[in-house]
Amino acid sequence: MEHKEEKQGKDGMPRIAQNDSAEESEKLRIAQELVEKGNSAWVKGQILDAIQSFKSSLEIYSELGRMEEMANVLEKLGDIYYLRQNFEKALRAYKACLDICENFEDEISTCIIAEKIAYVLRDKGEYERCLPYFYRILEIAEKYKDPHRAGRALAGIGECCLKLNRFEQAKDALQLALKIFRGMGAIEQTKVLEAALERLEKGLDNPPLDSE
Repeated sequence: MEHKEEKQGKDGMPRIAQNDSAEESEKLRIAQELVEKGNSAWVKGQILDAIQSFKSSLEIYSELGRMEEMANVLEKLGDIYYLRQNFEKALRAYKACLDICENFEDEISTCIIAEKIAYVLRDKGEYERCLPYFYRILEIAEKYKDPHRAGRALAGIGECCLKLNRFEQAKDALQLALKIFRGMGAIEQTKVLEAALERLEKGLDNPPLDSE
């Protein structure tokens, strides 16, 4: 039989637990270094190196069950893929990130990532698939009394409905967005929405709209 003192370290903690903790700390250190390396490569325009570093860090965080860190890295990967117009990979990264945010009931982060997903789908021309994300953003924005984000969500809904030839629904959403931005004194967004509504009133299909 082993002696009790052989099973414990000097501080009375089990040696196995100490070893596990030390090993995890070392892995976390390596993962953080990989993230920093990825950030540096991204800034320098070394995109492939950045992707590889982020993916390697993601594997470590996944192994350790570090969900918050995973979400942060997944968002970075999504951003890179989106900028490279690799929309499918961007969507996979963002959706994995969104799942984590939703599971942790982090509504602010959910809102941010849902907005990114909506814009990817918009750029792909998949307007029907955009709508649930814009409505989710609107729901959260209203809950937290965030008028700017609510206005953007409504403008996004309006744009999608225009593309889908749902003109009455588009008009309602754009008018609400206009009311919000006008009330905020947001001159640029107000002008864009006024022009869009004017074109809609004249019966022109798909007026240009960019309220970001």
